[in-house]
Amino acid sequence: MLFDAAPERCAALNDQLRQRGLAARRVPVADWLRGAAAVGSGAAVVVAAGSARSDDDRLLVPLVQRLATDHVASLVWGGDARLQADGGPLTEWLAADAGLDEVAAKIGTLTRYAPLLHAFERELEHFGRLGDQLNQYFTEIDQEMRLAGRLQRDFMPRRLPDVPPYTCQVLYRPASWVGGDMYDAFRIDEGHLGLFIADAMGHGVAAGLLTMFLRQALTPKRIDGDSYTILTPAEALTNLNDCLVQQKLPNCYFVTACYGVLDILSGKLHLARAGHPYALHIRADGGIAELRSEGSLLGLADVATVFQVTTVPLAPGDKVLFYTDGLEDALLLPRRDDVTRFTPELAQWARLSSANLVAAIAEHLDRREGSLHPADDVTLLVLEVASQAR
Repeated sequence: MLFDAAPERCAALNDQLRQRGLAARRVPVADWLRGAAAVGSGAAVVVAAGSARSDDDRLLVPLVQRLATDHVASLVWGGDARLQADGGPLTEWLAADAGLDEVAAKIGTLTRYAPLLHAFERELEHFGRLGDQLNQYFTEIDQEMRLAGRLQRDFMPRRLPDVPPYTCQVLYRPASWVGGDMYDAFRIDEGHLGLFIADAMGHGVAAGLLTMFLRQALTPKRIDGDSYTILTPAEALTNLNDCLVQQKLPNCYFVTACYGVLDILSGKLHLARAGHPYALHIRADGGIAELRSEGSLLGLADVATVFQVTTVPLAPGDKVLFYTDGLEDALLLPRRDDVTRFTPELAQWARLSSANLVAAIAEHLDRREGSLHPADDVTLLVLEVASQAR
């Protein structure tokens, strides 16, 4: 389309275009101003007067602005710098003294590439709509994940038992809204305290659902009428494994766990693990030792299970740390010749109270690179015996 504000120049240009095999439709600017002609969607050429401003050139300003708004590939030939400033990224400007051959060549290029630009623009609009849909989808997913994380936390104990001289502290940090770690500390009866920590493979929704199942499936005692029998940690883990196997989960979904039963009167902690990191026994004098025992992973069908129980007497000032592998590098150095080595930081934290120890580890995690986007869930459950004599 040739928008004609300089009839003689436009006629000469139209002749030149016909010689090159290009057909153009001339549109007087006055017709466009009266609404008798539309802008169109192809390529447009605005033929202005010379460099001196004319009344017709002033009338071209809204036309050039409209072409830019409608993303029409256009060429403005002539006029002053005002017309160039009013154009958009698809508007090219040639000075009034440009020759007919140069202008015709520019128009030839414009007509070849304008369809590609419009196709590209349609693709951009499509991607824009797709982006809006994806934003809406991710917003809904984010809201659902937040709700799932809140529900998962509701399955965790709101308050940990405080049974003098025993106290419990916890640090729980899922890597995302829904985590694959879980913990629990609960009264089995008046004389026994249960401590449980588990880590389902991964840290997404599937792992989160599995942790909620674990919490409900753990059975600390067997009830027989009006009486009950407290299960040993090995028996409890065996029953938990059977429950998981019955769900017929794929073998890629497995669980590690550690379960302990504390005899409150005797101060003895009976402990069994299922492929989980060894719990750490920190004595009152700051000495640290792993509580080692054999234990199979949970949830693997057709795999023989072995859950060995280890018993440790706890003295005043002692602490026991149950943790998941997301915290392993903060507590342990790489093993050499199967010898356990502890980090210097743990050696310093060992003499702290359980509350201060948890706070120190939390601060340590906050200072680590990438702390805002951790690679794995972090859970720490601490059992402490008060220093004063029972």
